[in-house]
Amino acid sequence: MKILHVGPVNSTNNVASGVNQSIRGSITAQAAIGIEVGLLSSSPTSSGISKEELPGVCLIGGCNRRHYNPWFVSRKWIEQIRKEFGVPDVVIFHSTYIPFQIALGRKCRQLGWRYIVTPHGGMNAGAQNVKKTKRFIANTLFFRSFVKHAVAIHAKSESSARQVQSLFAVKQVFTVPNAVDENLFSISKHLPAANLGTFADDVDLMLGFVGRINVHHKGLDLLLEAMGIIKSQSEENKIKLFMIGPFFTEGDKKYVLSTIKSLCLENVVKLCGPKFDQEKWSYFLACDVFVHTSRFEAGIPLAIIEAMALGCPCLATPQNNMTDVVRRGVGWECQPDPESIAEAIMSIYEKRDSLKALGQRSQELIRTQFTWRNIAEQTRDEYAKLL
Repeated sequence: MKILHVGPVNSTNNVASGVNQSIRGSITAQAAIGIEVGLLSSSPTSSGISKEELPGVCLIGGCNRRHYNPWFVSRKWIEQIRKEFGVPDVVIFHSTYIPFQIALGRKCRQLGWRYIVTPHGGMNAGAQNVKKTKRFIANTLFFRSFVKHAVAIHAKSESSARQVQSLFAVKQVFTVPNAVDENLFSISKHLPAANLGTFADDVDLMLGFVGRINVHHKGLDLLLEAMGIIKSQSEENKIKLFMIGPFFTEGDKKYVLSTIKSLCLENVVKLCGPKFDQEKWSYFLACDVFVHTSRFEAGIPLAIIEAMALGCPCLATPQNNMTDVVRRGVGWECQPDPESIAEAIMSIYEKRDSLKALGQRSQELIRTQFTWRNIAEQTRDEYAKLL
């Protein structure tokens, strides 16, 4: 089976890009189980991706500049694919509204090459409501046609699959989730938890968030307000929160800093900036509970699976599409509003002595069902059905 993946993969493993991580994890796992895998990056910052980064994957020279025309792509791209990889059995287009991919999809149809679209949540209701007018125009002009001619849509969760089917006319949808590398299960044996300095002094419950600091999308305004509620109820609640990740915009940065100040959370909330690789894992290990209060999510957020794989139980909103997984790992669900989040955190605080055991159960759940090898085998089976 020859599978060509086309998606926005960058030259470095950007911790803030879940799509980048998801593509990398899935294609290297597919190569490891014997699938012939190719990658054509549609990102203009893809130059420099090395074979060592993606072992077993045939790297086709990607875009070196931005592509703006969804109607046209040079036939030279097809000649390059044939020369470097051959004729694929199926092409997998990752993400949405990328003009180069939509134009290449049109070329695939002309050649009779079948393709699957993996939107990573870009076709969900929440994502469709962002820049709604622009998306409506894009859907009308070219995106619905691109989706219509796909042999299937690969959704990352059952919730995402239902939303795709309700919003778009699609032939078929199959569901296979995101996953993690197996080395995460043993990383705590040789990697110490991050040193939070005096911030960690006199704390009974340490909450952690790791991800892009996009206030509205990730519901971080709700989380900060919840921390304000908890602080106002009693100064004796020794609960703190640290946040890891880059700010999405300057507006997000200004909002977070001003909110921390206005709610008097300077001693309760710590901003640690973006962290990568081993350092990022050490911060997961430094929290007692991982918190993800998104208003909407693409599929299954990698950060939640990573936290559970590292033995950290999670508190999440239903909009994360992880309710069933989190509950089975004996985590908690809250609604995307400050009162519900605060109430859930206080409930966890009262049961904090059981967190280690709950973390072990979460880790075992991910170990048995959410490794990249397991997911690679599932996607291979789904491709085989379609072909």
